[in-house]
Amino acid sequence: MSRMSLLTRLWLAVLAAMSLALVGNLVVSTLSARNYLEQQLYAQANDSAASLALSMSQQSKDAAMTELLVSALFDSGHFESIVYRDVDGKVLVERTNRQPVPDAPGWFVSLVPLQARAGNALVSDGWKQAGVVSVLANKRFAYSALWKGSLQTAGMLALIGLLLGGLVTLLLRWVKRPLTDIVQQAEAIGERRFVSLPEPDVKELRIVVRAMNAMVARVQAMFAEQAARIDQLRDDANRDSLTELPNRNYVMGRLREALVDEGDTNGGTILMLRILDLAGVNRRLGRERTDALIKACGQELGEAARSYPDSVAARLNGADFALLLEDGDPANAEHIARKLLDAMDDLHRREFTDRKPVVAVGWTTFRSGEPVADVLSRADAALMSAETLPVPLAGGGPAAGAQVSGGALAWRALIDRAIESRSFELATYPVVRTDGTSLHQEAMLRLKGEDGKLMSAGQFMPAASRFGLTGQLDLLAIELAIAWLERNAGDMAVNLSPLSLEKDAFLVSMKDLLVFAGPRASRLWFEVSERGLGDAHGVESIAALSRVLAGHHCKLGIEHFGRHFAAMPQLYALSVDYLKLDGGFVAGIDVNDGNQRFVKAAVDVARSLDISVIAERVVTEGEWQTLGKLGVAGLTGPAVTRKAG
Repeated sequence: MSRMSLLTRLWLAVLAAMSLALVGNLVVSTLSARNYLEQQLYAQANDSAASLALSMSQQSKDAAMTELLVSALFDSGHFESIVYRDVDGKVLVERTNRQPVPDAPGWFVSLVPLQARAGNALVSDGWKQAGVVSVLANKRFAYSALWKGSLQTAGMLALIGLLLGGLVTLLLRWVKRPLTDIVQQAEAIGERRFVSLPEPDVKELRIVVRAMNAMVARVQAMFAEQAARIDQLRDDANRDSLTELPNRNYVMGRLREALVDEGDTNGGTILMLRILDLAGVNRRLGRERTDALIKACGQELGEAARSYPDSVAARLNGADFALLLEDGDPANAEHIARKLLDAMDDLHRREFTDRKPVVAVGWTTFRSGEPVADVLSRADAALMSAETLPVPLAGGGPAAGAQVSGGALAWRALIDRAIESRSFELATYPVVRTDGTSLHQEAMLRLKGEDGKLMSAGQFMPAASRFGLTGQLDLLAIELAIAWLERNAGDMAVNLSPLSLEKDAFLVSMKDLLVFAGPRASRLWFEVSERGLGDAHGVESIAALSRVLAGHHCKLGIEHFGRHFAAMPQLYALSVDYLKLDGGFVAGIDVNDGNQRFVKAAVDVARSLDISVIAERVVTEGEWQTLGKLGVAGLTGPAVTRKAG
């Protein structure tokens, strides 16, 4: 009883009250009918006795006639007994009927007994009393009528009870809907999910729902305020105060990440800009005009960055700026550099400076896997060379990725053949807890080329994305991961392309693979890029993936996290288990107090949502130790690989 719900108790109480009322009505109706029948039996007996006494008074008083009159009345069958006594009480004629009651059950007769009274009348002989006639009516027919009437009443009351029960059930269901919604809303708040409900029609429940919605709004505002503070911490640690562009620490972290990332690109471009003769401009025009020039250069560079996806514009120091692009095509790099040079020279026409050219631009492309120092050395050399040229522009560098003779069509043919022949392998990298114990292995797909050499994902994934083959490659990676789990202990993480999640057929095929994996599926971790959190369609794709993974107890993670921190509260609703913090915030964190504050705040919020945080691209022991003190749950990167090896 103690675990019974409120609505169940209410329904039982209503049922008990209704049953009591209906049973009481039946009892009262039956007793009333019994009293009426007893009166009718007495009236019948009294009338019959009077009629018989009158007939006997008018006839001769010989025994034969008296017996004849009594028998004639008794044979009508409506009487239980007729007795004629003389004035001394002596029975002269008696007729009795002891037949059992035929139409009513014995328990009913015992439960509702009829107390029929006898009717008496005086028989006279002239002016003298000759005797007394006592007539008792037969109760058989009365019991039959009472039983049938009780059955009809019980049937009618039962029907009424069923109708009332149905109405009460519908009423309670109507009341239960908002109550259930309130309970679910309370559970959602406990799980850090924020759901507002429409106000119900029931006044009392409307007050409760209004209060719950107000609480949800306050909690949402609290999380939004907390996210805004953390965003501000991130900006304070990684932005230049004058231009509002990212600073040197941030862009260097992004460059380091791009050089080790095995994503959909195989490299990129870094352009370095230097305002020429900034010290001279400051002497000639003053500090305010110089600051205005620096801001204008930052605005032009920021506008350029917004034209290219996932690019980063940054101010490196007083006169130097940088633009980091994912595109590693040298021809595109030089085209972008010339556009920047023209845009900056336009600042002279707008009187931000008194000299032209305004800036020098040096650029270089880079490949994944190159050392950061080599890339920066080439970029610095190109910038110094540009400063000496009439048109201050210089650059060059290695090609953006592996080349296949024949161009795009050759890439397509190579990938198709590799898919058909299953010429892929998994390279694994350790992900560990801060104490060094294994958390899981992260899988990276490798394509075995026709020369037998393995290509990294960054080399062939750009072509695969262009031809819509990422879904097939991701399914192959899952197959290989399942096979790895069969041979090895521990868990395995697989990266999924956002392009794959856009296709329903991919999720169907993925679900089939997880069914095939059976219990091994619970040891699979799946990661998607934070880019999907930037729009509603991406969030819907992640939600669909989450529903598939939940049915097989797989873990879901967001990698490269940190740019869309405002989306943190909705990650719990997506059943996200862990976040991989973007390597740009990890680089040099042991000496960067601002990023330490940001990471600590991010870890605290994630922990309150029951989400773990793993740091990417950990390079040094100092970063490892600092991240452990900040509360991150796991680490991955070159430092982890070295120690594990």
